[in-house]
Parts: sequence; structure tokens; C-alpha cells
Amino acid sequence: MDQKSIGKARWARVRAASLWQQADDLDRNRSGDWRARATRRRGADRLRAEAARFDGIANRLHPFEDDEAA
Repeated sequence: MDQKSIGKARWARVRAASLWQQADDLDRNRSGDWRARATRRRGADRLRAEAARFDGIANRLHPFEDDEAA
């Protein structure tokens, strides 16, 4: 595994974690009427889908990073 791929994988993992956090923040916001909550829920779903995509990219680039961290 070359350093460039490892760096890209780390970046993708950080991006995925950021997107997951943003989605969780949207879910915790309970203000507004049912339309506002539904809009935030759809936004959170899109963020989670994008986070999953970045996780997949990271796993393709460097699938063993979780083992090295332990």
C-alpha cells in the first residue's frame, strides 16, 4: 500500500466521521413543525448515505486501517 492511498483513505474516514456527526446533529434538533423535522430527517439520511460512500472509498483504498489502530 502506498502512502498516497493511505492518506486518501484517512481523509475519507475523517470526512465520513464529519458527515455522520452532522447527521446526528440534525437528528437532535427537535425544533419546528413536522415539515421542518421531516426536512431535517431527509437531510440527515442523505448525509449518512454520503458518509457510507466515503467509508466504502476508505475501505477500498486501505481496508486494514482499523486493524493497525488496535
